[in-house]
Amino acid sequence: MTFKTSLTALGFLALGACASSPDRVANPEAAPEAAQGEETEISLGELADSAIPRGECGMILWTLEADRPTPVFRFVSGKKAEVSINGAQRDLSLVSARGGASYGVSEQQTFTDDAGMTISIKVNFGMGFDGGNYLERTLITVENTAGWRTVIPSAGVAGCRGG
Repeated sequence: MTFKTSLTALGFLALGACASSPDRVANPEAAPEAAQGEETEISLGELADSAIPRGECGMILWTLEADRPTPVFRFVSGKKAEVSINGAQRDLSLVSARGGASYGVSEQQTFTDDAGMTISIKVNFGMGFDGGNYLERTLITVENTAGWRTVIPSAGVAGCRGG
Protein backbone atom coordinates (compact mmCIF):
# COMPACT_ATOMS: atom_id res chain seq x y z
CA MET A 1 0.00 0.00 0.00
CA THR A 2 1.48 3.36 -1.00
CA PHE A 3 1.57 6.38 1.29
CA LYS A 4 -1.03 8.20 -0.85
CA THR A 5 -3.32 5.17 -0.77
CA SER A 6 -2.74 4.82 2.98
CA LEU A 7 -3.58 8.49 3.54
CA THR A 8 -6.73 8.12 1.43
CA ALA A 9 -7.77 5.07 3.45
CA LEU A 10 -7.05 6.98 6.65
CA GLY A 11 -9.21 9.82 5.38
CA PHE A 12 -12.14 7.48 4.77
CA LEU A 13 -11.72 6.00 8.25
CA ALA A 14 -11.71 9.48 9.74
CA LEU A 15 -14.65 10.59 7.60
CA GLY A 16 -17.10 8.35 9.43
CA ALA A 17 -15.71 9.39 12.80
CA CYS A 18 -15.76 13.09 11.97
CA ALA A 19 -19.32 13.16 10.69
CA SER A 20 -20.61 13.87 14.17
CA SER A 21 -20.23 17.25 15.79
CA PRO A 22 -18.08 17.84 18.88
CA ASP A 23 -19.63 17.14 22.26
CA ARG A 24 -21.28 20.28 23.60
CA VAL A 25 -23.12 20.93 26.81
CA ALA A 26 -26.73 19.90 26.13
CA ASN A 27 -28.32 22.16 28.74
CA PRO A 28 -26.98 25.72 28.43
CA GLU A 29 -28.48 26.66 31.81
CA ALA A 30 -26.31 23.99 33.45
CA ALA A 31 -23.18 25.04 31.53
CA PRO A 32 -20.27 26.34 33.56
CA GLU A 33 -19.87 30.09 33.56
CA ALA A 34 -16.80 31.42 31.81
CA ALA A 35 -14.35 33.31 33.97
CA GLN A 36 -13.22 36.76 32.87
CA GLY A 37 -11.26 36.23 29.63
CA GLU A 38 -11.89 32.46 29.58
CA GLU A 39 -12.95 31.14 26.19
CA THR A 40 -16.05 28.96 26.01
CA GLU A 41 -15.47 27.78 22.44
CA ILE A 42 -12.72 25.19 21.99
CA SER A 43 -11.55 24.49 18.46
CA LEU A 44 -8.48 22.68 17.19
CA GLY A 45 -6.54 24.15 14.31
CA GLU A 46 -4.06 22.78 11.81
CA LEU A 47 -0.50 22.28 13.03
CA ALA A 48 2.20 24.12 11.12
CA ASP A 49 4.60 21.15 11.48
CA SER A 50 3.05 17.75 11.93
CA ALA A 51 5.94 15.45 11.03
CA ILE A 52 7.59 13.18 13.57
CA PRO A 53 11.26 14.27 13.67
CA ARG A 54 13.85 11.88 12.19
CA GLY A 55 14.99 9.26 14.66
CA GLU A 56 11.96 9.82 16.94
CA CYS A 57 8.71 7.96 17.68
CA GLY A 58 5.26 9.30 18.45
CA MET A 59 1.83 9.96 16.98
CA ILE A 60 0.02 12.37 14.72
CA LEU A 61 -3.77 12.74 14.84
CA TRP A 62 -5.98 14.13 12.06
CA THR A 63 -9.52 15.37 11.70
CA LEU A 64 -11.27 16.10 8.41
CA GLU A 65 -11.37 19.74 7.42
CA ALA A 66 -12.69 20.72 3.98
CA ASP A 67 -12.75 17.02 2.98
CA ARG A 68 -9.04 16.51 3.63
CA PRO A 69 -7.14 15.15 6.62
CA THR A 70 -5.93 18.03 8.81
CA PRO A 71 -3.17 17.32 11.37
CA VAL A 72 -4.30 18.71 14.75
CA PHE A 73 -2.19 16.89 17.37
CA ARG A 74 1.43 15.72 17.49
CA PHE A 75 3.18 13.88 20.29
CA VAL A 76 6.86 12.96 20.17
CA SER A 77 7.52 10.19 22.68
CA GLY A 78 9.50 11.41 25.70
CA LYS A 79 8.96 15.04 24.69
CA LYS A 80 6.11 17.56 24.51
CA ALA A 81 2.87 17.23 22.57
CA GLU A 82 1.71 20.09 20.36
CA VAL A 83 -1.76 21.34 19.50
CA SER A 84 -3.29 24.57 18.19
CA ILE A 85 -6.35 25.62 20.22
CA ASN A 86 -8.36 28.66 19.16
CA GLY A 87 -5.46 29.80 16.99
CA ALA A 88 -2.77 29.57 19.70
CA GLN A 89 -0.10 26.88 19.72
CA ARG A 90 0.15 25.04 23.03
CA ASP A 91 2.86 22.71 24.27
CA LEU A 92 1.59 19.92 26.49
CA SER A 93 3.25 17.57 28.96
CA LEU A 94 2.25 13.93 29.30
CA VAL A 95 0.83 13.38 32.82
CA SER A 96 -0.57 9.84 32.52
CA ALA A 97 -0.56 6.87 30.17
CA ARG A 98 -2.54 3.64 30.48
CA GLY A 99 -3.29 0.56 28.43
CA GLY A 100 -1.36 -1.14 25.69
CA ALA A 101 1.47 0.81 24.11
CA SER A 102 3.34 0.84 20.84
CA TYR A 103 5.93 3.27 19.43
CA GLY A 104 5.82 5.32 22.65
CA VAL A 105 2.05 5.80 22.39
CA SER A 106 -0.45 4.34 24.90
CA GLU A 107 -4.14 3.57 24.38
CA GLN A 108 -5.10 6.29 26.89
CA GLN A 109 -2.98 9.37 27.51
CA THR A 110 -3.60 12.63 29.33
CA PHE A 111 -1.69 15.85 28.65
CA THR A 112 -1.78 19.29 30.31
CA ASP A 113 -0.30 22.70 29.57
CA ASP A 114 0.97 25.41 31.93
CA ALA A 115 -2.44 27.16 31.87
CA GLY A 116 -4.34 24.07 33.06
CA MET A 117 -5.81 22.96 29.71
CA THR A 118 -6.24 19.16 29.72
CA ILE A 119 -6.29 16.93 26.65
CA SER A 120 -7.14 13.25 26.90
CA ILE A 121 -6.44 10.96 23.97
CA LYS A 122 -8.01 7.52 23.51
CA VAL A 123 -6.68 5.49 20.59
CA ASN A 124 -7.36 2.09 19.09
CA PHE A 125 -4.38 0.53 17.35
CA GLY A 126 -5.34 -0.62 13.88
CA MET A 127 -3.52 -2.23 11.00
CA GLY A 128 0.25 -2.06 11.15
CA PHE A 129 2.61 -0.82 8.46
CA ASP A 130 6.40 -0.72 8.18
CA GLY A 131 7.46 1.39 11.18
CA GLY A 132 4.03 2.09 12.65
CA ASN A 133 0.32 1.49 13.23
CA TYR A 134 -2.81 3.24 12.09
CA LEU A 135 -4.86 4.72 14.92
CA GLU A 136 -8.60 4.21 14.43
CA ARG A 137 -11.71 5.45 16.25
CA THR A 138 -9.59 7.90 18.19
CA LEU A 139 -11.08 10.55 20.49
CA ILE A 140 -9.47 13.84 21.51
CA THR A 141 -11.13 15.36 24.59
CA VAL A 142 -10.15 18.95 25.36
CA GLU A 143 -11.19 20.61 28.63
CA ASN A 144 -10.29 24.16 29.67
CA THR A 145 -9.97 25.46 33.22
CA ALA A 146 -13.57 26.76 33.25
CA GLY A 147 -14.85 23.22 32.67
CA TRP A 148 -15.80 23.66 29.00
CA ARG A 149 -15.16 20.48 27.07
CA THR A 150 -15.24 19.29 23.49
CA VAL A 151 -14.78 15.76 22.16
CA ILE A 152 -13.35 15.45 18.68
CA PRO A 153 -13.25 12.20 16.69
CA SER A 154 -10.01 11.66 14.80
CA ALA A 155 -7.70 9.11 13.23
CA GLY A 156 -3.95 9.01 12.90
CA VAL A 157 -0.71 7.09 12.97
CA ALA A 158 1.76 6.03 15.64
CA GLY A 159 5.24 5.08 14.62
CA CYS A 160 8.92 5.82 14.35
CA ARG A 161 10.64 7.82 11.64
CA GLY A 162 14.01 6.54 10.53
CA GLY A 163 17.08 8.68 10.94
